Amino acid sequence: MPKLPKSVVLEGRRYPTWALSSQAREQLVNLHQVDEHIAELRGRLAYYTAAREQCQKLLRQALPEQEQPVNAYRYYWHIAPLEWARKSFPTRASAISLRLLGAVSHYREGDRILLYVKGHGVVGWGVVSIDTYSTQRHLALCFEVAALDQALPAKALKEFALRHPNRGSQLLPESADVKRLLVALEARPGAVRNEA
Repeated sequence: MPKLPKSVVLEGRRYPTWALSSQAREQLVNLHQVDEHIAELRGRLAYYTAAREQCQKLLRQALPEQEQPVNAYRYYWHIAPLEWARKSFPTRASAISLRLLGAVSHYREGDRILLYVKGHGVVGWGVVSIDTYSTQRHLALCFEVAALDQALPAKALKEFALRHPNRGSQLLPESADVKRLLVALEARPGAVRNEA
């Protein structure tokens, strides 16, 4: 029998060991053994956790470098108001306020937006930037078509695993072939590439 402590505290009360019954002393020994076993298991768990982290680190180092996939960014459709598009296209501007496009504030800096005008199609794309002083969001246009009639039509979107947007702003599905879509858009006649 292991050496017992002089007293035991249970539920806020202290009991001297000599006053415990033999059955209570047996349970105290059992409790002590279980606590030792739990401490041993915690030690083993800490050891195996550290070993697992080391294996993960070595695995990451052994994997080949991969190119950043084109869909590493969040790509959105944004339906531009038809009145704005008729008055402003082509914009010939490097950036436009998202407020002019009736954009919502869920866009984050670095998000990619494909501009879509109903009745015409995809008219351009750009990257969201945020003015650090005013926190106003802008769309830094990377590309725009020369005229609305040069837009990439909705019927052409199927070959890129896309459909035309049905909400003012919506995230493109991961299955979309965004890279090919951007190449096809920039191949439109009279394409205007803006320096970002």
